[in-house]
Amino acid sequence: MSEEEKLAERTAEGVRARLESLDGLPTHEHVAVYETVHQELSAVLSVLDAPGGGHTP
Repeated sequence: MSEEEKLAERTAEGVRARLESLDGLPTHEHVAVYETVHQELSAVLSVLDAPGGGHTP
């Protein structure tokens, strides 16, 4: 598995866990979770879209 795939998998697992936790939260707290998930996904996509695809030199 490539580093990009590992990063994507770790991110997806973390996002799934956060979204699953919504069941135990009051509805008004969902927005904060969605915002955090969005920021995290955006950051990972930026890394993967960067030249070199997330490889560190």
